[in-house]
Amino acid sequence: MTVSVEEIARYMRMGRARPDGPLLERVVAIREKALGVIRPAAVWRRLPVRDGAVVSGALSLEISGTLERHLAGCGSAFLACATLGTAFDAFQRRLSVSSGIDALIAQATGAALIERLMDETEDKIRADLAPGETLVQRYSPGYGTFPLAAQRTLLEILDAPRTVGVSLTDTLLMVPSKSVSAVIGVRKDRN
Repeated sequence: MTVSVEEIARYMRMGRARPDGPLLERVVAIREKALGVIRPAAVWRRLPVRDGAVVSGALSLEISGTLERHLAGCGSAFLACATLGTAFDAFQRRLSVSSGIDALIAQATGAALIERLMDETEDKIRADLAPGETLVQRYSPGYGTFPLAAQRTLLEILDAPRTVGVSLTDTLLMVPSKSVSAVIGVRKDRN
């Protein structure tokens, strides 16, 4: 897994500009170091959507508001969680102590890498779909009216602390920090 300098620059809020000269050298060097410390991991489960919830045995993740509209027509959904691992957090902390620009580059690199990991996870999920099934765009807790607190149930259903080492703080921050959770609906074509 890797990411381009352009992807990192986008997360650095550089718009369409591309780093050059000494900044480019720093971006490339930090990206290469980051690739050496990340430990990507992902977990996902397909579950039925019924009665306003994604259901897993006794647990159910309620869907309402914007998430309900997003999953309209979906009979099932994947719950997914991915992380770059704890070593990336330590790497990012070390850089933040020594240099603000290096901390910004590390943050942007981590953001680009976790998005790439989620894209790769979706590709793996997509490969297992039945003919005529498609995925809707992933939707994470905290988007729209989907409450951030829903992450508790989502991570519990996935057993994320054990399977990929992702947990939540009391204030709902994910640990490791470069982690993402999402609901990805499955639609059947109506041909």
